[in-house]
Amino acid sequence: MKYLAIAIIFLFSLTSCDIKPEPINYNHDECAYCKMKISDVRFGAEMVTSKGKIYKYDSAECLVRTYIENSNPDYKFVIVTDYARPHTLIDAKTASYLISENQPSPMGGNLSAYEHKDHGEIAMDEKSGKLVTFQELLDEYRSIYQ
Repeated sequence: MKYLAIAIIFLFSLTSCDIKPEPINYNHDECAYCKMKISDVRFGAEMVTSKGKIYKYDSAECLVRTYIENSNPDYKFVIVTDYARPHTLIDAKTASYLISENQPSPMGGNLSAYEHKDHGEIAMDEKSGKLVTFQELLDEYRSIYQ
């Protein structure tokens, strides 16, 4: 019986240390940056620290502002919603971003993310604007907010 209890505790400790993103609960979760409810399924974002703390955002622009403000970001996951596939979270660092006034986003940054660059190019052809990488997006936001 003693060994069974130890085994159960050991198994529980293994499963409780699994650091991963969690789905955004739209119209319920609140943005960690601006405190608005996360409501548009095309724009949610999330960062998970290496210790497992989860921060959710209503838009990529709120995520980017937080990322820039943290001088030593220690994130295991930095993810954004693929505009072409609502509810689908993708790697923010490899995504392409369309900045277009003809495709507004929740915080007014006119920013949408795409997992596949060709999807972003199609959206840019339809909406006009500029397609950028995550690093280019960080550089642009740094020039505005720092």
